[in-house]
Amino acid sequence: MDEVFIAFVVVALIVVYCELRVIKQKVNMLENKIDTLLEKNGIFYDKKLHVSKDVLTALSLGHKLKAIRLYSKQTGASFKDAQATIDRLISNT
Repeated sequence: MDEVFIAFVVVALIVVYCELRVIKQKVNMLENKIDTLLEKNGIFYDKKLHVSKDVLTALSLGHKLKAIRLYSKQTGASFKDAQATIDRLISNT
């Protein structure tokens, strides 16, 4: 009985591992496609800060409201969420 349970657990772990590998491959493929789309459309994205260079440029010029609007437009975030993100960026710099 214990051998059957152990065999079942091992098989289940193998299946889960294989599924996770497939999911990871799909995520990597989607990330590559998104990066390509961003690049083709002239949108430069700072991977470390997770905001576009347009938003960073607006912030560096002191245009906080413009940065919030750009971030909201680019990500679909609400104004409140965009403002919170921009405030976090400002406080981290």
